[in-house]
Amino acid sequence: MSDRLRTQRATLADFGLLAFQCKDLDELLHRAAELVSDALDIPLVKVLEHRPEQNDLLIRSGVNWQPGVVGHVTFEDHAHSPGGYALLTDEAVISRDVDAETRFEIPEVLVRHGVKSMVNVLIAGEDGPYGVLEVDAQEHRDFDEDDITFLRTYANLLAAAIGRSRRDQEIERSAREQSVLARELGHRVRNVLGLVQALISQTMIADRPVKEYRDVLLQRVRALAAAESLVFQERGDIADPRRIAEEILRPYVADKPKSIEIDGVEARLNARKGRMFGLALHELATNALKYGALSSPDGRVALRWRLDTGDNPERISMTWEEADGPEVSPPERTGFGSRLLEDVVSHELGGSAKLDFQRTGLVYQLSFPVE
Repeated sequence: MSDRLRTQRATLADFGLLAFQCKDLDELLHRAAELVSDALDIPLVKVLEHRPEQNDLLIRSGVNWQPGVVGHVTFEDHAHSPGGYALLTDEAVISRDVDAETRFEIPEVLVRHGVKSMVNVLIAGEDGPYGVLEVDAQEHRDFDEDDITFLRTYANLLAAAIGRSRRDQEIERSAREQSVLARELGHRVRNVLGLVQALISQTMIADRPVKEYRDVLLQRVRALAAAESLVFQERGDIADPRRIAEEILRPYVADKPKSIEIDGVEARLNARKGRMFGLALHELATNALKYGALSSPDGRVALRWRLDTGDNPERISMTWEEADGPEVSPPERTGFGSRLLEDVVSHELGGSAKLDFQRTGLVYQLSFPVE
């Protein structure tokens, strides 16, 4: 066995070990180019990454190229490019004399580096080719069958290493996302449980049958769950107040679809604000059904909100206005429903709220910042 073959076999063994140990893809590609350069005694080696969406091959890594080449220079991925042809045909593309080459358009960067001979071999991949491994000799080189076999074997090892590195990176990214999600979920669960605890403790049981207490409490918890569910469905942990309003108020307009008019701009509420917005609407609708406009056949509610963009941060200003229902008067005592609407909701939203018991119908005004 010749010294050259021994060197190439040793290089394959060394790279095989590196492929299992190296986790950083950039380091892996650079070291792969260095080992090929040493094994073939050819200074210029590069790894071309195929970018299908851009129809090109990027010099992703390489050794002994002039500054500004690696990471910046690209080649076309069509059949008139040496790398492109290797990519399309899965054949080793050998150019023993670049100056006499008529099959391909020789890239300017190769001419500038004095390349006389070159070989391109495919770097395969599980979901399509990763790219091309290219060796560029600055003197005429008669690449033989042993050289090509070595390069193809090496490119296959490199493809497996790239695939493993990508899977490892995906696993690490997924683990980080799961960790962030778990922390966020824990934070959210604590917030929701704290709010549920407040609902339980503040929903008065005095002078109220147990069944009525249970029903009132369950309705509030269901409204909270509905708002929370809408936030979970949205990407980015946000929800639109219109979707929350439509979901929360749907049971109250089943028989009279036009009894509640909803008119509001699109906005983005985070979990905490979306949850409280939904809970406030549930409380308003429940009170309207029992005592206000929705208890009357001709009663109606106008729900409106706007986004005040002149403020920093922007604020939502919402109005719930009832009309054509029974005559309204302020309650003799402040129940939890009123405290929820005026104190709890405004505090949780970081804004302000006001209940106005006008004779013609209840008016509720709420303003809070959108983060």
